[in-house]
Amino acid sequence: MGTSSETSVSKKMRPRYIWIVVAALVLAIVLYGFIQISEGGDDEDRRVMIDPAPATGAMIGVKPASFLQINEFRDGESQRLRLSGEAEPGAVIVLTNRGERLRQTRVNDLGQWGVTLNIEDGPMVLEAQLYGGEDRPSVRSEETVFRLPVPESDDIATANYTTPALIMVTAPGGPSRVIQSPFGGAPTSGPLSLSVIDYDFRGGVIITGTSSIPGRVRIYSQNAAIGETGIGVGGRWNYIAGRILPRGQLEIRAELIPAAGALNAPTEPISVSVPFNFLRPLSEDETDGSGALSVNFEPLQWQVRRTLIGGGGQSTVIFSPDAAE
Repeated sequence: MGTSSETSVSKKMRPRYIWIVVAALVLAIVLYGFIQISEGGDDEDRRVMIDPAPATGAMIGVKPASFLQINEFRDGESQRLRLSGEAEPGAVIVLTNRGERLRQTRVNDLGQWGVTLNIEDGPMVLEAQLYGGEDRPSVRSEETVFRLPVPESDDIATANYTTPALIMVTAPGGPSRVIQSPFGGAPTSGPLSLSVIDYDFRGGVIITGTSSIPGRVRIYSQNAAIGETGIGVGGRWNYIAGRILPRGQLEIRAELIPAAGALNAPTEPISVSVPFNFLRPLSEDETDGSGALSVNFEPLQWQVRRTLIGGGGQSTVIFSPDAAE
C-alpha cells in the first residue's frame, strides 16, 4: 500500500516539475534578450553622444560662454581689463574685439575661465566663441561686452565723468548690465534708482533699476502710468513693454510701491525721473547685420546705438545721477 501511495504522489507532482522547468527556461530567455537589448541601447547612446552637432551650429547640452565678472584696473602704466565667467568644461574660448581675434583660453574642469586684456584706445566690443572640439561648430555667446571710452572733448568738464569708460554687458532682447558708468552712478531717490533704458528698432522698451526696499515699481511716461513690475530678490527690477511709447523727448518716471510690512519702507512717495530721447527706429540700411556702433554723447546721458549681427538694432541709454528730475 505504501509503495502504491508513493507512486501515485510522484505521478501527481511530475507535471508540476515540468511546468517549473518550462517557466525557468522562458525566464532565462527573456532575461537574455533584455540584456542584449540593454547592451545595444548603451552602444547607441554612446554613438549619439559623439555624433557631430547639427549643421545649424547648436550643440545640445553644451554650455556657451557667459561673462560673470568684469573689472578694469591699473597695472603700472597700463590700463587692463579682467574678464571671467563660466562655460563648458574643457572647451576652448576665443575672445574677439569687433571681430578681430584677441585671446584664447581653455575652460577648467569646474567650468570656469578668465583672461586679462590690454585696453585699447578706441571702443571695444568683446564677444566669446566657444569651441567644443574637432568637427564641432563654434558656439557664440549671447552676451556682448562693450567698453566705450570717455570722449576727448570740451564737454568732459561739464559731464563730470568719474571713470575712464562705460563698461556694459548686453544681449539681444534682454536688459543691459552696467558694470562701470562714466558718471559713477545712476539717478537715485532714496532706495530707488533708474539706471538703464534699452529699446530696439521695433519700439520695444526695457527700463531697468534697483531698489533696496521690496515691493513693486510703477512706470510713468509724461505723468501717465503705463505699467508696473515686481522687484526681484536681489533688488533689481525690469519693466518690459511693447510699442506703447511715442518717439521723441519723454519724461520717464519710476515710482516705488513698497510691499506691505516692508522693513524701513518710506512713508512718503518715492520716485525718480529721467529725460529720455526715444529716437526714430534704425532704417533698413542701418540694420544690415554688420554690428555697426555709434554713441550719442551728452553731458548727462549716453545713448549707445548698434546694429545686431543678422539684422535689427538696439539702443541703450545710461544716465548721470544729475539727470534725475
